[in-house]
Amino acid sequence: TTTVSPKDANDKWYYKLTSVTAASTDLITGYYTDYTAVNANANPGTVATGDKVEFIYIKNTDAANDIYVVFDGGTVANTTDDAVKISPNQSFYGRYPNATVADVHAIGHDGSSAATATCIVCALLDDIA
Repeated sequence: TTTVSPKDANDKWYYKLTSVTAASTDLITGYYTDYTAVNANANPGTVATGDKVEFIYIKNTDAANDIYVVFDGGTVANTTDDAVKISPNQSFYGRYPNATVADVHAIGHDGSSAATATCIVCALLDDIA
């Protein structure tokens, strides 16, 4: 088991069912998850590309396609040397305190060519940008 908790008010949770496309793009986009009380009319905070990735959990929910992820801002492919491969119904998690949102790129792959895959992305981000 792993326990991850925000260290201060700038640490915010991100949770999203994500469609990972056939093109290498940012895995984390959109808005933070409100975990404290907010006004009913308040808009959620926007994730910025400069926010730090303190922790990330990725669960591949796709039935057939793999997901490949890099944490160095590079273009990812199924042949990228430092890519993490997450097969269907598998998960991956890690702490990357020096990686930014812009550094985390992903691509879907069906074993022979790029394809779209679905995954759950949960991350603790340091909202610094």
